[in-house]
Amino acid sequence: MYPGSVPPIGGLAALDGKRVAMFGAGMEGQGFARRVGASCAELVLIDDLAGDRSSAAIARRKAAEELAERPVCPPSVLDDGGFDFVVHSPGVSRHDDRLLAAARRGAVVTTPTALFMEDFSDRQVVAVTGSKGKTTTAMLTAAALGAYGLDVALAGNIGRPVTELYDDDAHDVFVVELSSFQTAEVTTPPTVGVLTLLAPDHLDWHRSLEGYYADKLRVFFLREKLPVAVNGTCPAAVARTAELAGRVLYGKGGPVLVEGGTLVAPDLGPLDLGGFRLLGEHNLLNAAGALSAAMLLTGELPDRARLEAALCEVRAPRSRLEPVGVVGAVSYVDDALASNPEGTLAALRVFSGTQVALIVGGHDRGLDYRPLARAIDETSPQPVVFLIGEAGAAVAAALEAISSTAPSQLAPSLETAVEAASRWPGIATVLFSPAAPTPQDEGSYLDRGRRFRHAAGLAAPTGAKTEPAWVPERAAP
Repeated sequence: MYPGSVPPIGGLAALDGKRVAMFGAGMEGQGFARRVGASCAELVLIDDLAGDRSSAAIARRKAAEELAERPVCPPSVLDDGGFDFVVHSPGVSRHDDRLLAAARRGAVVTTPTALFMEDFSDRQVVAVTGSKGKTTTAMLTAAALGAYGLDVALAGNIGRPVTELYDDDAHDVFVVELSSFQTAEVTTPPTVGVLTLLAPDHLDWHRSLEGYYADKLRVFFLREKLPVAVNGTCPAAVARTAELAGRVLYGKGGPVLVEGGTLVAPDLGPLDLGGFRLLGEHNLLNAAGALSAAMLLTGELPDRARLEAALCEVRAPRSRLEPVGVVGAVSYVDDALASNPEGTLAALRVFSGTQVALIVGGHDRGLDYRPLARAIDETSPQPVVFLIGEAGAAVAAALEAISSTAPSQLAPSLETAVEAASRWPGIATVLFSPAAPTPQDEGSYLDRGRRFRHAAGLAAPTGAKTEPAWVPERAAP
């Protein structure tokens, strides 16, 4: 943690006439630089890619400079000191030594999200966070609030930077999806909060499990009796929010329940969601969280018919249990957004009873993959598992440690795993659910989702390199 606690600083206005460094040249950093650059005495955009001489990094830097309307400098410029504020993107850990050093030199270290929350503190803001399910829950929350006739804006970690809302603030409610990277330094509470799930994740960014949970939950402890909808089926979420006086459980133990595969609302009873487009009972839980948040914000229930219609209009987020097509008799499902084991566990439950080829792996953050290994071993029928990257090797070790009988093979790339999975006899569904984030040199989860589609023959080429054909030996059943 930075030396001392950082109180609210006054939003973007506090940066007027100051020397500011924006650490992170991605979409959020670019938008932030364009927004505040003219009002600062100086604004320097910095990023690690400024020191990367690879052709891919040079191309990304040039694109960022064009969009940010200023050059991208290396982080070493922080060593000279003299900055009043260092604003950093979610990709830069709040525990990064360079940010800690800047704070020791007197800079206020903050984030665009923290500044946004301060500037919009007098507006209706619903903050959705959780280890998994936050994107879908944020979308469902916006839909549920729309059933009240409210004008709702959706932004944050979902893909639209909050900085865009300064020019688009004529809305009744702002639903903001927040990652743990973004909740970590928020200084101003939302109007209503939602916690979808708590499970170990991002330990490399937060430095420890306790650090992750503290950073994730920080936003809910900024105001006494803050109304927070908490997933009542997640023991960790229930236990770690017990002190919140404004907590309302959902799914189990609260007014909005999921019972027998049905969403049950108080006074309305079971809802008719026959047209619900989202796969899995976990998405009914996400809908329960969305409705709970809407009720906490408005103090009432919406019209039943409008609510049912609104929830059924929501489609799966890109690369989150997204059916992308069928080739021959094999269905392909893109779940590239499943960046931790909990997401993959949910995906496995959706396809229980189906013969699945499961592709897992990516960047290894040191998580415990034994629960996932046990789920793979106990699923009927057992999936055929293709393992890629560092995390794939870690899952392989977890499977070996429990003497799993599930067929599994290491694959040198996503493309070769898709090809091998497609050829495996009897496979009904090829599911790419990595249980790990995308390696840094492979772009984003969207890039991996596009590669998956292309390898399956369901999308145009992306320009990414593919490996030569590779077919594994058939594993013992």
